Amino acid sequence: MRYKDINYQGLRKAIEHSRRRLQPYREKRVSAVREFVGRNYSDTGSRDRVPVNMLELFISTYARQLIANRPQVNVTPRVRTLSPQASELELATNHVLKEMDIETTLRLAVIDALFSIGIVKVGVTESIHEPMRGFLHEAGQPFAECVGLDDWVHDMSARSMEECGYMGHRYRVPTRLLRESDLFSNNADVPTITKSLYNESGDIRAEAIGQSDIYHGGFDEEYSELWEIWLPDAGRIVTFVAGENGMPHKKVREVDWDGPQTGPYHFLKFTDVPGNTMPLPPVATLIDMHDLANRVFRKLGRQAERQKDVVGYRGSAEQDAKNVQTSADGEVIRMDDPQNVNTYKFGGIDDKNLAFLLQVKNLFNYYGGNIDSLGGLGPQTGTVGQDKLIAESASRRLADFQESTKTFAKSVCSAVSHFIYHDETSMLELEKSVPNTDLKVPFVYKSDRKDADFFDFNFDIEPHSMASQTPGEKMQSLRELVNTFIGPLLPSLQQQGISIDGREIISLASELSQLPELKNIFTGIEPVAPQATPQPQNRQTEIVRTNRPGATPRGQDDAMARMLMSGDGPGVQPSEAAAVQRPVG
Repeated sequence: MRYKDINYQGLRKAIEHSRRRLQPYREKRVSAVREFVGRNYSDTGSRDRVPVNMLELFISTYARQLIANRPQVNVTPRVRTLSPQASELELATNHVLKEMDIETTLRLAVIDALFSIGIVKVGVTESIHEPMRGFLHEAGQPFAECVGLDDWVHDMSARSMEECGYMGHRYRVPTRLLRESDLFSNNADVPTITKSLYNESGDIRAEAIGQSDIYHGGFDEEYSELWEIWLPDAGRIVTFVAGENGMPHKKVREVDWDGPQTGPYHFLKFTDVPGNTMPLPPVATLIDMHDLANRVFRKLGRQAERQKDVVGYRGSAEQDAKNVQTSADGEVIRMDDPQNVNTYKFGGIDDKNLAFLLQVKNLFNYYGGNIDSLGGLGPQTGTVGQDKLIAESASRRLADFQESTKTFAKSVCSAVSHFIYHDETSMLELEKSVPNTDLKVPFVYKSDRKDADFFDFNFDIEPHSMASQTPGEKMQSLRELVNTFIGPLLPSLQQQGISIDGREIISLASELSQLPELKNIFTGIEPVAPQATPQPQNRQTEIVRTNRPGATPRGQDDAMARMLMSGDGPGVQPSEAAAVQRPVG
Protein backbone atom coordinates (compact mmCIF):
# COMPACT_ATOMS: atom_id res chain seq x y z
CA MET A 1 0.00 0.00 0.00
CA ARG A 2 1.13 3.53 -0.73
CA TYR A 3 -0.02 6.44 1.38
CA LYS A 4 -0.59 10.06 0.47
CA ASP A 5 -3.60 10.89 2.54
CA ILE A 6 -3.60 8.20 5.18
CA ASN A 7 -6.78 6.14 5.34
CA TYR A 8 -6.73 5.11 8.99
CA GLN A 9 -9.77 2.85 8.76
CA GLY A 10 -8.24 1.00 5.82
CA LEU A 11 -4.92 0.81 7.69
CA ARG A 12 -6.59 -0.81 10.70
CA LYS A 13 -8.27 -3.41 8.48
CA ALA A 14 -4.99 -4.14 6.69
CA ILE A 15 -3.26 -4.64 10.04
CA GLU A 16 -5.95 -7.10 11.16
CA HIS A 17 -5.57 -9.02 7.88
CA SER A 18 -1.77 -9.23 8.19
CA ARG A 19 -2.04 -10.36 11.82
CA ARG A 20 -4.22 -13.29 10.71
CA ARG A 21 -1.71 -14.11 7.96
CA LEU A 22 1.07 -14.17 10.57
CA GLN A 23 -0.78 -16.58 12.87
CA PRO A 24 0.71 -19.81 11.37
CA TYR A 25 4.22 -18.39 11.79
CA ARG A 26 3.48 -17.53 15.43
CA GLU A 27 2.12 -21.01 16.10
CA LYS A 28 5.14 -22.73 14.51
CA ARG A 29 7.45 -20.55 16.60
CA VAL A 30 5.70 -21.34 19.87
CA SER A 31 5.64 -25.05 19.04
CA ALA A 32 9.40 -25.02 18.41
CA VAL A 33 10.07 -23.11 21.64
CA ARG A 34 8.08 -25.76 23.55
CA GLU A 35 10.40 -28.45 22.18
CA PHE A 36 13.40 -26.25 22.95
CA VAL A 37 12.56 -25.96 26.67
CA GLY A 38 11.38 -29.57 27.00
CA ARG A 39 8.97 -30.90 29.59
CA ASN A 40 10.98 -30.08 32.70
CA TYR A 41 11.08 -26.30 32.18
CA SER A 42 7.48 -25.67 33.20
CA ASP A 43 4.04 -27.24 33.22
CA THR A 44 3.34 -25.75 29.80
CA GLY A 45 6.51 -26.89 28.04
CA SER A 46 6.73 -29.89 25.73
CA ARG A 47 3.87 -32.35 26.07
CA ASP A 48 6.20 -35.36 25.77
CA ARG A 49 9.54 -36.15 27.31
CA VAL A 50 12.52 -34.75 25.38
CA PRO A 51 15.39 -37.02 26.43
CA VAL A 52 17.47 -36.05 23.37
CA ASN A 53 17.15 -32.27 23.20
CA MET A 54 18.97 -31.62 19.96
CA LEU A 55 17.22 -28.27 19.44
CA GLU A 56 18.67 -26.90 22.68
CA LEU A 57 22.14 -28.03 21.60
CA PHE A 58 21.71 -26.35 18.21
CA ILE A 59 20.36 -23.05 19.60
CA SER A 60 22.92 -22.70 22.40
CA THR A 61 25.83 -23.60 20.08
CA TYR A 62 24.86 -21.20 17.32
CA ALA A 63 23.86 -18.35 19.62
CA ARG A 64 27.30 -18.37 21.23
CA GLN A 65 29.04 -18.65 17.86
CA LEU A 66 27.08 -15.71 16.45
CA ILE A 67 27.04 -13.21 19.31
CA ALA A 68 29.22 -13.95 22.32
CA ASN A 69 30.51 -10.44 22.99
CA ARG A 70 29.57 -6.82 22.45
CA PRO A 71 30.30 -5.60 18.92
CA GLN A 72 32.99 -2.95 18.56
CA VAL A 73 32.13 -0.24 16.05
CA ASN A 74 34.71 1.21 13.68
CA VAL A 75 33.94 4.68 12.29
CA THR A 76 36.03 5.92 9.38
CA PRO A 77 35.66 9.20 7.45
CA ARG A 78 35.08 9.44 3.73
CA VAL A 79 37.61 12.31 3.69
CA ARG A 80 40.81 12.31 5.73
CA THR A 81 40.20 15.75 7.26
CA LEU A 82 37.29 14.30 9.26
CA SER A 83 39.44 11.70 11.05
CA PRO A 84 39.27 13.44 14.48
CA GLN A 85 35.47 13.68 14.30
CA ALA A 86 35.24 10.03 13.23
CA SER A 87 37.45 8.93 16.12
CA GLU A 88 35.35 10.82 18.66
CA LEU A 89 32.07 9.49 17.22
CA GLU A 90 33.49 5.97 17.38
CA LEU A 91 34.37 6.38 21.07
CA ALA A 92 30.95 7.87 21.84
CA THR A 93 29.09 5.12 19.98
CA ASN A 94 30.98 2.27 21.67
CA HIS A 95 30.45 3.93 25.06
CA VAL A 96 26.68 4.22 24.57
CA LEU A 97 26.45 0.65 23.22
CA LYS A 98 28.16 -0.56 26.39
CA GLU A 99 25.78 1.42 28.59
CA MET A 100 22.81 0.00 26.63
CA ASP A 101 24.02 -3.58 27.12
CA ILE A 102 23.58 -3.99 23.37
CA GLU A 103 25.00 -7.52 23.34
CA THR A 104 22.01 -8.81 25.36
CA THR A 105 19.56 -7.27 22.90
CA LEU A 106 21.43 -8.67 19.91
CA ARG A 107 21.68 -12.12 21.49
CA LEU A 108 17.90 -12.21 22.03
CA ALA A 109 17.40 -11.16 18.41
CA VAL A 110 19.73 -13.94 17.23
CA ILE A 111 17.77 -16.56 19.19
CA ASP A 112 14.52 -15.15 17.76
CA ALA A 113 15.97 -15.39 14.24
CA LEU A 114 16.91 -19.03 14.78
CA PHE A 115 13.24 -19.71 15.59
CA SER A 116 11.58 -17.25 13.19
CA ILE A 117 12.79 -13.68 12.62
CA GLY A 118 14.82 -11.29 14.75
CA ILE A 119 13.43 -7.75 15.13
CA VAL A 120 15.06 -4.85 16.97
CA LYS A 121 13.59 -1.37 17.28
CA VAL A 122 15.99 1.57 17.66
CA GLY A 123 14.89 5.05 18.67
CA VAL A 124 15.16 7.79 21.25
CA THR A 125 13.04 7.72 24.39
CA GLU A 126 10.67 10.66 24.54
CA SER A 127 9.79 12.25 27.85
CA ILE A 128 6.16 11.12 27.64
CA HIS A 129 7.28 7.53 27.02
CA GLU A 130 10.04 7.41 29.63
CA PRO A 131 7.92 6.02 32.48
CA MET A 132 6.30 3.55 30.09
CA ARG A 133 9.54 2.00 28.86
CA GLY A 134 11.00 1.30 32.26
CA PHE A 135 14.08 2.30 34.19
CA LEU A 136 16.47 1.30 31.40
CA HIS A 137 15.19 4.07 29.10
CA GLU A 138 16.03 7.65 30.02
CA ALA A 139 14.45 10.55 28.19
CA GLY A 140 16.56 11.73 25.28
CA GLN A 141 18.72 8.60 25.27
CA PRO A 142 18.85 6.05 22.42
CA PHE A 143 17.38 2.62 23.04
CA ALA A 144 17.41 -0.72 21.23
CA GLU A 145 14.85 -3.33 22.19
CA CYS A 146 13.71 -6.67 20.80
CA VAL A 147 10.22 -7.05 19.37
CA GLY A 148 8.67 -10.51 19.57
CA LEU A 149 6.61 -12.02 16.78
CA ASP A 150 3.60 -12.23 19.13
CA ASP A 151 3.36 -8.42 19.10
CA TRP A 152 4.54 -7.77 15.55
CA VAL A 153 2.78 -6.93 12.28
CA HIS A 154 3.92 -5.97 8.79
CA ASP A 155 2.37 -5.77 5.35
CA MET A 156 1.98 -9.44 4.40
CA SER A 157 0.90 -8.52 0.87
CA ALA A 158 4.43 -7.28 0.16
CA ARG A 159 7.13 -9.41 -1.44
CA SER A 160 9.96 -8.00 0.70
CA MET A 161 10.41 -5.87 3.77
CA GLU A 162 11.51 -2.95 1.59
CA GLU A 163 8.14 -3.12 -0.19
CA CYS A 164 6.02 -3.06 2.98
CA GLY A 165 3.60 -0.16 3.26
CA TYR A 166 3.38 -0.47 7.03
CA MET A 167 4.98 -2.29 9.93
CA GLY A 168 4.88 -1.95 13.68
CA HIS A 169 4.43 -3.56 17.05
CA ARG A 170 2.19 -3.63 20.11
CA TYR A 171 3.37 -2.90 23.64
CA ARG A 172 1.74 -2.88 27.04
CA VAL A 173 1.84 0.11 29.41
CA PRO A 174 0.27 0.80 32.81
CA THR A 175 -3.03 2.58 32.31
CA ARG A 176 -2.14 5.01 35.08
CA LEU A 177 0.89 6.27 33.16
CA LEU A 178 -1.08 6.47 29.95
CA ARG A 179 -3.72 8.66 31.62
CA GLU A 180 -1.01 10.93 33.00
CA SER A 181 0.39 11.48 29.50
CA ASP A 182 -1.01 13.98 27.01
CA LEU A 183 -2.13 11.33 24.53
CA PHE A 184 -5.73 11.46 25.73
CA SER A 185 -7.93 14.46 26.43
CA ASN A 186 -10.34 12.39 28.48
CA ASN A 187 -9.36 9.64 30.87
CA ALA A 188 -12.57 7.84 30.01
CA ASP A 189 -11.16 7.25 26.53
CA VAL A 190 -8.29 5.14 27.90
CA PRO A 191 -9.29 1.48 27.52
CA THR A 192 -7.88 -1.19 29.79
CA ILE A 193 -7.13 -4.78 28.92
CA THR A 194 -7.10 -8.07 30.73
CA LYS A 195 -3.72 -9.71 30.53
CA SER A 196 -3.97 -12.85 28.46
CA LEU A 197 -1.69 -15.68 27.41
CA TYR A 198 -3.36 -15.75 24.00
CA ASN A 199 -3.25 -13.48 20.96
CA GLU A 200 -6.33 -11.97 19.38
CA SER A 201 -6.62 -14.97 16.99
CA GLY A 202 -6.65 -17.46 19.86
CA ASP A 203 -3.10 -18.74 19.32
CA ILE A 204 -1.01 -19.06 22.44
CA ARG A 205 1.80 -16.57 23.13
CA ALA A 206 5.40 -17.59 23.74
CA GLU A 207 5.28 -16.10 27.24
CA ALA A 208 2.62 -18.67 28.14
CA ILE A 209 5.29 -21.40 28.11
CA GLY A 210 6.69 -20.06 31.36
CA GLN A 211 3.36 -19.57 33.13
CA SER A 212 0.12 -21.47 33.25
CA ASP A 213 -2.08 -18.54 34.32
CA ILE A 214 -1.97 -14.82 35.08
CA TYR A 215 -2.73 -13.33 38.46
CA HIS A 216 -5.13 -10.40 38.10
CA GLY A 217 -5.27 -8.92 41.55
CA GLY A 218 -3.24 -7.57 44.39
CA PHE A 219 -0.02 -6.03 43.11
CA ASP A 220 -1.08 -6.00 39.44
CA GLU A 221 -1.97 -2.66 37.88
CA GLU A 222 -4.44 -1.94 35.12
CA TYR A 223 -2.82 -2.11 31.72
CA SER A 224 -3.50 -0.75 28.26
CA GLU A 225 -1.99 -1.60 24.90
CA LEU A 226 -0.68 0.68 22.17
CA TRP A 227 0.16 -0.06 18.54
CA GLU A 228 3.05 1.89 17.01
CA ILE A 229 2.95 1.72 13.22
CA TRP A 230 5.74 2.92 10.91
CA LEU A 231 4.62 4.18 7.48
CA PRO A 232 7.74 4.24 5.27
CA ASP A 233 6.21 6.15 2.35
CA ALA A 234 4.74 8.85 4.55
CA GLY A 235 7.80 8.94 6.83
CA ARG A 236 5.51 8.99 9.86
CA ILE A 237 4.78 6.96 12.95
CA VAL A 238 1.15 6.53 13.95
CA THR A 239 0.12 5.37 17.43
CA PHE A 240 -3.17 3.55 17.99
CA VAL A 241 -4.70 2.46 21.26
CA ALA A 242 -5.74 -1.20 21.15
CA GLY A 243 -9.38 -2.14 21.56
CA GLU A 244 -10.87 -5.09 23.41
CA ASN A 245 -9.87 -7.45 20.61
CA GLY A 246 -6.23 -6.36 20.84
CA MET A 247 -6.29 -4.66 17.43
CA PRO A 248 -5.75 -0.94 16.65
CA HIS A 249 -8.87 0.97 17.68
CA LYS A 250 -8.29 4.72 17.89
CA LYS A 251 -5.47 6.92 16.59
CA VAL A 252 -3.99 8.93 19.45
CA ARG A 253 -0.77 10.27 17.95
CA GLU A 254 0.98 10.91 14.66
CA VAL A 255 4.53 12.26 14.34
CA ASP A 256 7.25 12.55 11.73
CA TRP A 257 10.09 10.05 11.90
CA ASP A 258 13.39 11.85 12.49
CA GLY A 259 15.69 8.86 12.52
CA PRO A 260 17.53 7.00 9.76
CA GLN A 261 15.73 6.64 6.46
CA THR A 262 15.58 2.88 6.92
CA GLY A 263 13.11 3.38 9.76
CA PRO A 264 13.06 2.25 13.39
CA TYR A 265 13.00 -1.52 12.75
CA HIS A 266 15.93 -3.76 11.88
CA PHE A 267 15.59 -7.41 10.84
CA LEU A 268 17.76 -10.49 11.14
CA LYS A 269 16.87 -13.24 8.67
CA PHE A 270 19.10 -16.23 7.96
CA THR A 271 17.41 -17.75 4.90
CA ASP A 272 15.21 -15.64 2.64
CA VAL A 273 12.30 -17.21 0.78
CA PRO A 274 11.79 -15.71 -2.70
CA GLY A 275 8.69 -13.56 -2.94
CA ASN A 276 8.00 -13.74 0.81
CA THR A 277 8.69 -11.40 3.69
CA MET A 278 9.02 -14.15 6.29
CA PRO A 279 12.28 -16.14 6.21
CA LEU A 280 12.87 -19.87 6.55
CA PRO A 281 14.33 -20.19 10.06
CA PRO A 282 17.01 -22.82 10.74
CA VAL A 283 14.85 -24.53 13.37
CA ALA A 284 12.16 -25.21 10.76
CA THR A 285 14.54 -27.50 8.86
CA LEU A 286 15.70 -29.37 11.97
CA ILE A 287 12.65 -29.79 14.19
CA ASP A 288 11.31 -32.84 12.31
CA MET A 289 14.56 -34.73 12.91
CA HIS A 290 14.55 -33.57 16.53
CA ASP A 291 11.01 -34.89 16.94
CA LEU A 292 11.81 -38.16 15.15
CA ALA A 293 14.91 -38.80 17.26
CA ASN A 294 12.97 -38.26 20.48
CA ARG A 295 10.08 -40.51 19.41
CA VAL A 296 12.53 -43.28 18.53
CA PHE A 297 14.44 -42.77 21.79
CA ARG A 298 11.24 -42.92 23.82
CA LYS A 299 10.35 -46.14 22.00
CA LEU A 300 13.76 -47.61 22.80
CA GLY A 301 13.21 -46.65 26.42
CA ARG A 302 9.90 -48.50 26.50
CA GLN A 303 11.55 -51.53 24.92
CA ALA A 304 14.31 -51.45 27.53
CA GLU A 305 11.74 -51.28 30.33
CA ARG A 306 9.89 -54.32 28.92
CA GLN A 307 13.04 -56.41 28.71
CA LYS A 308 13.12 -59.27 31.21
CA ASP A 309 14.98 -62.46 32.02
CA VAL A 310 12.98 -65.54 33.08
CA VAL A 311 14.04 -69.03 34.17
CA GLY A 312 12.39 -71.88 32.29
CA TYR A 313 12.50 -75.60 33.15
CA ARG A 314 11.20 -78.93 31.92
CA GLY A 315 8.41 -80.62 33.82
CA SER A 316 10.73 -82.91 35.69
CA ALA A 317 13.11 -80.18 36.82
CA GLU A 318 10.82 -78.13 39.04
CA GLN A 319 13.00 -78.58 42.11
CA ASP A 320 16.13 -77.57 40.17
CA ALA A 321 14.36 -74.37 39.02
CA LYS A 322 13.35 -73.53 42.60
CA ASN A 323 16.93 -74.00 43.73
CA VAL A 324 18.10 -71.59 41.03
CA GLN A 325 15.41 -69.07 41.95
CA THR A 326 16.24 -69.00 45.66
CA SER A 327 20.03 -69.11 45.33
CA ALA A 328 22.31 -66.12 45.80
CA ASP A 329 24.99 -64.95 43.42
CA GLY A 330 27.97 -67.31 43.63
CA GLU A 331 26.13 -69.86 45.76
CA VAL A 332 26.71 -73.60 45.13
CA ILE A 333 23.44 -75.46 44.57
CA ARG A 334 22.48 -79.02 43.73
CA MET A 335 20.93 -79.66 40.30
CA ASP A 336 19.95 -83.12 39.00
CA ASP A 337 19.99 -82.02 35.36
CA PRO A 338 21.26 -78.48 34.58
CA GLN A 339 20.28 -78.88 30.95
CA ASN A 340 16.61 -78.81 31.94
CA VAL A 341 16.87 -75.29 33.45
CA ASN A 342 17.72 -72.24 31.29
CA THR A 343 17.47 -68.44 31.37
CA TYR A 344 15.46 -66.88 28.57
CA LYS A 345 15.45 -63.19 27.50
CA PHE A 346 12.29 -61.51 26.30
CA GLY A 347 11.91 -58.05 24.83
CA GLY A 348 14.70 -55.47 24.91
CA ILE A 349 16.02 -52.78 22.60
CA ASP A 350 15.69 -53.47 18.91
CA ASP A 351 19.09 -53.27 17.24
CA LYS A 352 17.79 -51.78 14.01
CA ASN A 353 15.88 -49.06 15.89
CA LEU A 354 19.05 -48.17 17.76
CA ALA A 355 21.01 -48.03 14.50
CA PHE A 356 18.30 -45.83 12.98
CA LEU A 357 18.50 -43.44 15.94
CA LEU A 358 22.25 -43.08 15.45
CA GLN A 359 21.72 -42.26 11.79
CA VAL A 360 19.09 -39.63 12.63
CA LYS A 361 21.54 -38.10 15.09
CA ASN A 362 24.21 -37.97 12.38
CA LEU A 363 21.77 -36.41 9.91
CA PHE A 364 20.84 -33.73 12.44
CA ASN A 365 24.52 -32.99 12.96
CA TYR A 366 25.01 -32.83 9.17
CA TYR A 367 22.08 -30.54 8.41
CA GLY A 368 22.89 -28.44 11.44
CA GLY A 369 26.31 -27.61 10.03
CA ASN A 370 28.44 -30.06 12.04
CA ILE A 371 27.14 -29.05 15.45
CA ASP A 372 29.47 -31.50 17.22
CA SER A 373 32.56 -29.62 16.06
CA LEU A 374 31.03 -26.18 16.61
CA GLY A 375 29.96 -27.08 20.13
CA GLY A 376 33.30 -28.59 21.12
CA LEU A 377 31.92 -32.15 21.04
CA GLY A 378 34.03 -33.26 18.08
CA PRO A 379 37.51 -34.76 17.98
CA GLN A 380 40.23 -33.11 19.97
CA THR A 381 43.60 -32.81 18.25
CA GLY A 382 45.58 -31.79 21.29
CA THR A 383 46.40 -28.28 20.10
CA VAL A 384 44.24 -25.18 20.27
CA GLY A 385 45.27 -24.06 16.79
CA GLN A 386 44.24 -27.32 15.10
CA ASP A 387 40.98 -27.46 17.02
CA LYS A 388 40.27 -23.91 15.92
CA LEU A 389 40.92 -24.82 12.29
CA ILE A 390 38.53 -27.77 12.59
CA ALA A 391 35.84 -25.55 14.13
CA GLU A 392 36.30 -22.85 11.50
CA SER A 393 36.00 -25.32 8.64
CA ALA A 394 33.15 -27.26 10.28
CA SER A 395 30.35 -25.22 8.80
CA ARG A 396 30.03 -22.95 5.83
CA ARG A 397 26.47 -22.38 7.00
CA LEU A 398 27.83 -20.84 10.17
CA ALA A 399 29.93 -18.44 8.08
CA ASP A 400 26.78 -17.29 6.26
CA PHE A 401 24.95 -16.86 9.55
CA GLN A 402 27.86 -14.87 10.98
CA GLU A 403 27.85 -12.54 7.99
CA SER A 404 24.09 -11.98 8.33
CA THR A 405 24.49 -11.31 12.05
CA LYS A 406 27.33 -8.88 11.43
CA THR A 407 25.27 -6.96 8.85
CA PHE A 408 22.34 -6.86 11.27
CA ALA A 409 24.51 -5.67 14.18
CA LYS A 410 26.07 -3.02 11.92
CA SER A 411 22.60 -1.73 11.01
CA VAL A 412 21.50 -1.53 14.67
CA CYS A 413 24.72 0.10 15.89
CA SER A 414 24.74 2.59 13.00
CA ALA A 415 21.19 3.65 13.91
CA VAL A 416 22.25 4.18 17.53
CA SER A 417 25.21 6.25 16.34
CA HIS A 418 22.85 8.30 14.13
CA PHE A 419 20.85 9.39 17.17
CA ILE A 420 24.03 10.15 19.13
CA TYR A 421 25.35 12.33 16.32
CA HIS A 422 22.13 14.31 15.90
CA ASP A 423 21.40 14.79 19.60
CA GLU A 424 22.50 18.38 20.17
CA THR A 425 22.01 18.15 23.93
CA SER A 426 24.14 15.11 24.68
CA MET A 427 27.42 15.46 26.56
CA LEU A 428 29.53 12.36 27.17
CA GLU A 429 32.66 12.38 29.36
CA LEU A 430 35.10 10.06 27.59
CA GLU A 431 38.81 9.35 27.17
CA LYS A 432 40.85 9.19 24.00
CA SER A 433 44.34 7.93 23.37
CA VAL A 434 47.24 10.20 22.47
CA PRO A 435 48.89 8.95 19.25
CA ASN A 436 52.23 7.13 19.66
CA THR A 437 51.88 7.07 23.46
CA ASP A 438 50.16 5.05 26.17
CA LEU A 439 48.46 8.15 27.52
CA LYS A 440 44.73 8.79 27.59
CA VAL A 441 43.25 12.23 28.04
CA PRO A 442 39.66 13.04 29.03
CA PHE A 443 37.36 14.95 26.71
CA VAL A 444 33.68 15.80 26.48
CA TYR A 445 31.83 14.62 23.38
CA LYS A 446 29.29 17.17 22.19
CA SER A 447 27.04 16.60 19.22
CA ASP A 448 26.43 20.28 18.54
CA ARG A 449 29.55 20.48 16.36
CA LYS A 450 28.30 19.79 12.87
CA ASP A 451 31.51 19.87 10.86
CA ALA A 452 30.18 17.18 8.56
CA ASP A 453 27.08 15.27 7.58
CA PHE A 454 26.44 11.91 9.23
CA PHE A 455 26.72 10.19 5.86
CA ASP A 456 30.33 11.40 5.60
CA PHE A 457 31.25 8.54 7.92
CA ASN A 458 31.49 4.83 7.23
CA PHE A 459 30.39 2.31 9.85
CA ASP A 460 31.58 -1.22 10.30
CA ILE A 461 31.86 -3.88 12.98
CA GLU A 462 35.37 -4.84 14.05
CA PRO A 463 36.02 -8.35 12.70
CA HIS A 464 35.61 -11.13 15.25
CA SER A 465 34.64 -8.68 18.01
CA MET A 466 31.40 -10.61 18.60
CA ALA A 467 33.04 -14.05 18.44
CA SER A 468 33.79 -16.17 21.45
CA GLN A 469 37.48 -16.58 22.29
CA THR A 470 38.71 -18.63 25.22
CA PRO A 471 41.94 -17.84 27.15
CA GLY A 472 43.50 -20.89 25.48
CA GLU A 473 42.68 -19.52 22.03
CA LYS A 474 44.11 -16.13 23.00
CA MET A 475 47.25 -17.86 24.27
CA GLN A 476 47.60 -19.69 20.98
CA SER A 477 47.18 -16.41 19.09
CA LEU A 478 49.90 -14.84 21.23
CA ARG A 479 52.20 -17.80 20.57
CA GLU A 480 51.62 -17.61 16.82
CA LEU A 481 52.14 -13.82 16.86
CA VAL A 482 55.48 -14.13 18.62
CA ASN A 483 56.73 -17.00 16.47
CA THR A 484 55.53 -15.90 13.05
CA PHE A 485 55.55 -12.12 13.29
CA ILE A 486 57.53 -10.62 16.16
CA GLY A 487 60.40 -13.12 16.07
CA PRO A 488 61.31 -12.78 12.37
CA LEU A 489 60.95 -8.98 12.49
CA LEU A 490 62.92 -8.52 15.73
CA PRO A 491 66.33 -7.77 14.11
CA SER A 492 64.78 -5.19 11.78
CA LEU A 493 62.84 -3.63 14.65
CA GLN A 494 66.00 -3.34 16.76
CA GLN A 495 67.76 -1.53 13.93
CA GLN A 496 64.92 1.00 14.01
CA GLY A 497 65.29 1.48 17.74
CA ILE A 498 62.21 -0.60 18.62
CA SER A 499 62.55 -3.19 21.36
CA ILE A 500 60.19 -5.83 22.69
CA ASP A 501 59.19 -5.76 26.35
CA GLY A 502 59.58 -9.37 27.39
CA ARG A 503 58.09 -8.66 30.82
CA GLU A 504 54.79 -7.66 29.22
CA ILE A 505 54.74 -10.83 27.12
CA ILE A 506 55.38 -12.92 30.23
CA SER A 507 52.67 -11.03 32.14
CA LEU A 508 50.16 -11.56 29.34
CA ALA A 509 51.06 -15.24 29.00
CA SER A 510 50.67 -15.65 32.76
CA GLU A 511 47.21 -14.12 32.63
CA LEU A 512 45.99 -16.08 29.61
CA SER A 513 47.35 -19.40 30.84
CA GLN A 514 45.82 -18.74 34.27
CA LEU A 515 49.17 -19.35 35.90
CA PRO A 516 49.99 -16.32 38.07
CA GLU A 517 53.02 -18.23 39.39
CA LEU A 518 54.60 -17.89 35.95
CA LYS A 519 55.67 -14.32 36.73
CA ASN A 520 57.78 -15.54 39.66
CA ILE A 521 59.83 -17.88 37.50
CA PHE A 522 61.62 -15.08 35.69
CA THR A 523 64.07 -12.78 37.47
CA GLY A 524 65.97 -9.74 36.28
CA ILE A 525 69.59 -10.29 35.11
CA GLU A 526 72.14 -8.39 33.12
CA PRO A 527 71.53 -8.56 29.37
CA VAL A 528 73.66 -11.17 27.63
CA ALA A 529 75.35 -10.36 24.35
CA PRO A 530 73.85 -12.33 21.48
CA GLN A 531 75.91 -15.27 20.26
CA ALA A 532 76.02 -16.91 16.91
CA THR A 533 73.41 -19.60 16.69
CA PRO A 534 74.39 -22.74 14.78
CA GLN A 535 72.31 -23.33 11.72
CA PRO A 536 69.98 -26.26 12.08
CA GLN A 537 70.64 -29.21 9.83
CA ASN A 538 68.11 -30.06 7.21
CA ARG A 539 65.75 -32.78 8.29
CA GLN A 540 63.10 -34.64 6.41
CA THR A 541 59.90 -35.53 8.17
CA GLU A 542 57.59 -38.20 6.88
CA ILE A 543 53.96 -37.72 7.78
CA VAL A 544 51.88 -40.87 7.82
CA ARG A 545 48.13 -40.55 8.10
CA THR A 546 46.39 -43.56 9.56
CA ASN A 547 42.69 -44.11 9.19
CA ARG A 548 41.26 -45.14 12.55
CA PRO A 549 37.51 -45.79 12.33
CA GLY A 550 35.71 -44.67 15.42
CA ALA A 551 38.27 -42.17 16.59
CA THR A 552 35.47 -39.62 16.86
CA PRO A 553 31.95 -39.85 18.37
CA ARG A 554 30.47 -39.80 14.87
CA GLY A 555 32.89 -42.53 13.73
CA GLN A 556 31.83 -44.71 16.63
CA ASP A 557 28.16 -44.14 15.84
CA ASP A 558 28.70 -45.07 12.19
CA ALA A 559 30.61 -48.22 13.11
CA MET A 560 27.96 -49.27 15.63
CA ALA A 561 25.15 -48.55 13.15
CA ARG A 562 26.77 -50.78 10.50
CA MET A 563 27.26 -53.54 13.03
CA LEU A 564 23.67 -53.39 14.22
CA MET A 565 22.17 -53.11 10.75
CA SER A 566 24.26 -56.00 9.35
CA GLY A 567 23.33 -58.45 12.07
CA ASP A 568 25.24 -61.70 11.55
CA GLY A 569 25.86 -61.00 7.88
CA PRO A 570 29.17 -60.11 6.25
CA GLY A 571 30.53 -56.65 5.73
CA VAL A 572 31.69 -55.72 9.23
CA GLN A 573 35.44 -55.29 9.35
CA PRO A 574 37.39 -56.25 12.46
CA SER A 575 38.68 -52.67 12.69
CA GLU A 576 35.10 -51.38 12.79
CA ALA A 577 34.17 -53.81 15.54
CA ALA A 578 37.19 -52.67 17.55
CA ALA A 579 36.39 -49.00 16.88
CA VAL A 580 33.25 -49.13 18.99
CA GLN A 581 35.38 -49.70 22.09
CA ARG A 582 38.18 -47.34 21.06
CA PRO A 583 38.61 -44.16 23.14
CA VAL A 584 37.63 -40.95 21.37
CA GLY A 585 40.50 -38.61 20.53
